[in-house]
Amino acid sequence: MSLLSALKNYGLSKKLLKLGLNQVQNCIVGCGRLVGRFDFPVPPNSSMRKTGSKTIGAYYVGGIRTYLPIATCARREGVRLDQNIRILDFGCGVARGLLHFTRDYPAPAYFACDIDDTSIAFIQKNYPQVQSCVTRFSPPLPYEAGFFDMIYSVSIFSHLNMEDQATWLKELARVTKPGGWCFLSTEGLVSLRLRFPGLGPNELQSLRQRLLQEGFLYKEYADWQEDVRRQATLRVASHMVGVERSYGTTVLSPDYIKRHWPDAGFEVRAIVGGVVDGQDLVVLRRV
Repeated sequence: MSLLSALKNYGLSKKLLKLGLNQVQNCIVGCGRLVGRFDFPVPPNSSMRKTGSKTIGAYYVGGIRTYLPIATCARREGVRLDQNIRILDFGCGVARGLLHFTRDYPAPAYFACDIDDTSIAFIQKNYPQVQSCVTRFSPPLPYEAGFFDMIYSVSIFSHLNMEDQATWLKELARVTKPGGWCFLSTEGLVSLRLRFPGLGPNELQSLRQRLLQEGFLYKEYADWQEDVRRQATLRVASHMVGVERSYGTTVLSPDYIKRHWPDAGFEVRAIVGGVVDGQDLVVLRRV
């Protein structure tokens, strides 16, 4: 067997392992429901891992860590979460944040979209009150101009290349009503310590200075194209479902956001460092 074949089989073996973990977790959830331990929809383990959560507990608590700062900032800015406003979860995944929003604030009309059809299938089955749909890697979204009072997104702009970021910011501005709000998480200065724990103080300082000077750091995933080609194989376990172009890790400085994001049609009201599970929260108002 060639090295390439071995590596491909290794990738397949990892996906099969994830499917095996799905079956184990299904048994755990079934038993847990009998004793009242789980009172919320639990995604497949392989889907949870796409959000960085390896266990049910990590998924639930991670949802709180991402949802709570957004809800707090929204209320601080005067967003009426107790009223029938329209809210979009952009890049919803398997409802890590949506779970808590819909529980704590049931009055709004919720919408959700994602490029991963396996995630949307989970939302449609378990959150019938949410209007969810599969979208493409590129705009447009299937919504009218000025449709939403509020949009939030977690760890989407932390992966998009700079061109796609600019395109999607304009699209989010299009579907947000004038005076409406967007709350978007980004990797920032705090993330450097969290995402690169192995770096020494001098290396970390050098990376920080580079970020401040250039405004952004983008590192393309080395194997993203091969992963995209193999996304149909055991799709539910693939991290690249729906990806069509360069994809990786993106870190933005606060100064870069303040200088460039208003070009899309937003006022940058605040950048709260490291509050969304280590990511910054950018508070935008549609002008």
